[in-house]
Parts: sequence; structure tokens; C-alpha cells
Amino acid sequence: MANATPSPDDGMALWRDLVESLSGGKLVGDDRYLHVSALSAAQRPMLAHLVAMAGCEPSSVDVIKVSRKLVRVSLLSYPRFFDDPFPALVASWRLDLDRACCEKRQYRANGNPPILHRKEEMLAESDPRREAFAALTQAAEAHGLFRDTTIIGHRDQWLEELRARGLSLVGHTLVAAVTTDEAPVMRHRTAMARRALSTPMQALWRHGYLVPEHTLFDYGCGRGDDLAALQSIGLRASGWDPHFRPEAPHCEADVVNLGFVLNVIEDIGERSEALRKAFALTRKVLAVSVLVGGRTAIERFRLFRDGVLTARNTFQKYFAHAELGQYLADTLGREGVSVGPGLYFVFRDDAAEEDFLERRERSSPLLAPTPPARVQTEAQPRERKQRATTRVRKDEWPAAYDTFWSACLELGRAPHSDDFDGADALLAAVGSPTRALRKLIERDGDAAMKTAAARRHGDLLVFFALNLFERRRSVSLRSPRLRTDVRTFFGTLDKAEAEARTLLFSLREVRVIAEGCAQAARAGLGYHVEGDALHLDARLVNALPPVLRVYLGCAGKLLGEARDADVVKVHESSGKASLFRYDDYEGAAIPHLIERVKVDLRRQRVDDFQYGDEHPPQPLYGKSRYMHPSLEGYEAQRQFDEAVRGLAGWTEEGYGPALEALGDALEALQVPPGLTLVAGGRPARSRR
Repeated sequence: MANATPSPDDGMALWRDLVESLSGGKLVGDDRYLHVSALSAAQRPMLAHLVAMAGCEPSSVDVIKVSRKLVRVSLLSYPRFFDDPFPALVASWRLDLDRACCEKRQYRANGNPPILHRKEEMLAESDPRREAFAALTQAAEAHGLFRDTTIIGHRDQWLEELRARGLSLVGHTLVAAVTTDEAPVMRHRTAMARRALSTPMQALWRHGYLVPEHTLFDYGCGRGDDLAALQSIGLRASGWDPHFRPEAPHCEADVVNLGFVLNVIEDIGERSEALRKAFALTRKVLAVSVLVGGRTAIERFRLFRDGVLTARNTFQKYFAHAELGQYLADTLGREGVSVGPGLYFVFRDDAAEEDFLERRERSSPLLAPTPPARVQTEAQPRERKQRATTRVRKDEWPAAYDTFWSACLELGRAPHSDDFDGADALLAAVGSPTRALRKLIERDGDAAMKTAAARRHGDLLVFFALNLFERRRSVSLRSPRLRTDVRTFFGTLDKAEAEARTLLFSLREVRVIAEGCAQAARAGLGYHVEGDALHLDARLVNALPPVLRVYLGCAGKLLGEARDADVVKVHESSGKASLFRYDDYEGAAIPHLIERVKVDLRRQRVDDFQYGDEHPPQPLYGKSRYMHPSLEGYEAQRQFDEAVRGLAGWTEEGYGPALEALGDALEALQVPPGLTLVAGGRPARSRR
């Protein structure tokens, strides 16, 4: 125990002086670590006072740890701090200055003591030893040694990590321990034969980039199955692969795909060079996809460099989704747009990125939002007394007016010449947009126009709120259409962002999420358990109220688009969202769960649960509950679900009965046209 026992007031004063005087050092949570050599002459008397309180030898203290919130200081003994690259802790004295007590611990007899990383951060800026220590840290980061912080804090686990990655230490230098007679990495063995478009190509197709006016280049095209499929429908697609098409030229293209290439390159420098080369060929958008996996995926194979070697001697680096996004930004200097798990789009310029982000957030008209209090469109007439009007017969109405009206309902306002191709000709045909819109409202009323304006206002709020959440700098109203939208619905960009910021911050309130779920349920979107969660078909995400679309968009920053799932669950009170993927969700009347991903927005954490071997796939009963009557096949699915609930042995408990419990009665049901009964037993859909 301490030789000197200060009063709580003295201890509080000493701790406060330390917190206020210390700067620099290594920060871990609320604690600051400094080597005693980094303390100034004014701080050394405080250290001497702490040493006297702890009753230890001054020479045994190497590092001081000061909590910035608790009235607590620890003195740590690392006698080989400068000699060992990752020194072990020998002893510690934890001083609780608020209660005036000291706790001492010895680690000499501990066969697996804690060890220290990033020790250069604890030294003074002028210390000449920082450079060598920092080089070691950079080398460890390059090999991915710090990726999982839960296993590197103690000596045995740390040494095992080094061994598994084929590394060893010579002084403060990491060296490869891989023997020269080891078989080379067989990259070409990772190329897959495909019967359908790969995941990144499907995403490019879904978002409108695989069209005749665009050229496409597949960088690392493997066997070329994607190219063959696209060329067969007349698209201008070419590709290169170092093994299967080494002689093919590298071609510039509007769209470039780098699909599942980065994760098979074991050389870190070559990996980043491949990314830069692919982007250099890109005129409009680069699609980058990798395999996503956590510690479970890594532990199945032998660690090698920053990834693993498989039994087939292929290399795989399993990225975390957010890790890939950061890697793209660091390597290319442009931030990618999250599109799906392990899939990003990187745009050549800000205008193309802004256009994509804005188009992606346009809502479906399934849910008619409540018009906000002050939404006005440029072409809406001022309030005036009703006057008698002569209603024009349909056969006397110019066709251009109907086209103009459709454009108004899509935009939520009267169109301008920059809004779409052919707008100038349309405006010339109808004359004054204001007068034309007034005639249309006199004919059909203003309810549809108000609904369209409210929907567009909500879309813009979602767009700006998600840009604020992602801290995107590329959005600067480069699109004339977007500039017109902002003037019409908000007045200025500052007002638009202020309203979006209010919406974004409202996600912290449970009642806001709960009301959004209730509003969606009232519109027939999904299955709502009040006080718990809203479950819905992922195809309905863009029909949700803006607050839920922003909520799911924030989750997508950590994982990818919620639309990429089959079923989405919005938790009302826990700050979480869950995404479910099923084997043949749209093709099976009772699909089987193959993956569940839970995104914890408060803790910025993603948990992935796979179903198959260890966890039996769960059948999804009552799929129609998550659908909307507007979705194809809804009515047939609803009738089938009602028939299933009428079977003997049916129970609503848990996830419902096992399929076997329903027996032959299930097999005897009439399956909706175009669907199979179940998808169980067939291979799960490939995520590549």
C-alpha cells in the first residue's frame, strides 16, 4: 500500500493538475499513456508524489496512465520498454485518488502477460527513437496485425498471430518467415464459372449503367461469363484477365468493373496498383466488390500476410464493409458510395456521384406522405376566389398537356428546360408552364399535385440527411434540376440542410422511429408489431416515410443498401436494423433464411449470422405479411399463406412449425403460379 496517504481533496487536486498539464501520448478510450521520459520538468514532482503514494521504486515506473474521467492514475512497469518491440507488463500500481487507496499487481509469474503496442506514441515528439518504433507500427498495420484488437493484447495470442501470418521479429523489424519452396499463390483458381450475372454486374444493371450508350470494361474478368452474357444482348463489353485473357488490351470505358479482384491479390502494393489502374480506365463509374467476412471466415484457413491461404493455395483477404470504403478513399482520393455488402461505386466526378445519390433516394408512390406545412411549387397559383370555369372535353385536350401533367407529378413541380430530354419541346407545346399547370389543376384538382410535391420534398430531405450523415463533400448542387428543386422546396441550400439535419438528429428519439413504423403499417407497408419492430419486403424501402429511409440509409453506411436484402426489420427502440436474406425469396412460397445481419447504429457494429450447417435455416411463413398489394404475386401469396395457417399442426409460436410437422398436407396445397413450394435443399444464392 502507499507510504503516504493523501486526503481525497489532495488527490483530486493532483489528478486535476495532471489532466490539465498532460498532452500528447497514446489515447485509449478515456486514458492517456505517456512514457516517463516524455514528462516535463514541471510534471516530474507530480510523478514523484505518485511514486511515494504507491510505495514503489522510482526506477520501476516506465509508463504513466492517467484517466481523463475517473480520479485515477496507474503506474506501469515495462523494464524492457526500449529493448523489446512489444514489451510485456511486469507490474502495475493503480492509484484511486478519490478514495486514497492503491492496488498493486505483479505479472512476472504470469505466463501470458499483457503487452504494449504503438509505443512510439508514448514518447516525446523530439525523441529520436520514435522513428524506428513508428516504422514497426506501420509494418504491423500493413500486415493487418491490429485488425482484431481482441486477440493482440497478450503475449501468447500475439506471438500466435505472428506465426500464423508467417512473420517474425528481428529487433524492431518484421520479416517474412515464409520459406522459398512454398507453392505459389494460385490466383486463377478463384475464378468462378457463372450461370447468372455477378453481384456487381447486377448492381450496375439495377442502377441503369449497363445500357447501349455505355461501354463497359471488366478488369479481372476471370472466365468471361459476365462479358458473354452482356455481349449477347448487344452491349459493348470487353475485359482483361491476367490468367484467362492476358493478351487483351486495357481499354477505357464509361463503366469499369473490378469484381472480386482485390481480395485475391496477396501483394499489398500490387493490390492498390490494380485499384488505381482500374480507376484510371474509368470515365463514369467504377464498381469495386470484395468478399466480406469476419473472424469466423478467417479462422477456417491459414493466416498469410493480411489474409488467408486456402486449402487450394488461393489467397483471400476478407474485408469488412467499412474497411473497403476507407481503403478506396485512401487509395483513390475519392469516397466510394456504398451499394451492397462489400460493394461500392466510385464515380469519376462529383456531378455523376451527386446524380446517382439523388436518383437512388427517389421514392415509390406507394405511400402518400402528408404534405408539409410550407411546401410550394413554382407553378402553384396564389390563393384566389373560385371562379366559374368551362371544363374542356377530353377529345379537345392537347396530348402535350397530359405529358406535361405526368412530368409535373414526377417532379412535384412544373418542369424546367433542364429537367429532362425533350423538356424544351414540351414547354413550347403548352406555352406558359404556370398557366398550363393552372388549367390542369382546374381540370383534375390539386390533390395529386400536393401529394407529388410532398413526396419530392421527402426525397430531397432523405438525400441531404444521408449526405450529412456520411459527411460527403461532393454534393454541391451541380445538377440544374437539383438546384431548381432546392429553390422550389426549401428556398436555399442552407435551409434544406438545416431541415435535413433536424430529421437526421430526430433518429435518436424512440418515439420518432415508432411513429414512422406505425405510419408505414397504416399504409399497408409490412408487418408491424407495435412496440417492437416493423418487418417489410426490401422492395418497399423507398416507399417508407423519410425518417425510416434515413434510418436504414445510415445502417447502409455500415453494410450496404438495405434494398439489397430480401426482408428488412426496423427495431423501434434499440437503435438497430436487421437485414434478412433467403434462398430464392421471390421464387419460393416458403423461402428459407440463409443470412441475418444485424446493424447496431448506436455502437456502429455489424453482426452477421449464417444459416446452414450450425444453424438450421428457418422457413419464412406468411411472406405476404411483408409485401404490399402492388407487388407482383401478392394476392396468390396471400391466399397460399391463409391456406397454410389452416393446416393441422399450424402454430404461430416462435418462427412457426418445422416443415416436417405440417406433413403431407403442406405438399397438397396449391402453390401460386410461378413459385416453388420451398427453396430448402437447393444451394444458397451466391453473393458473388
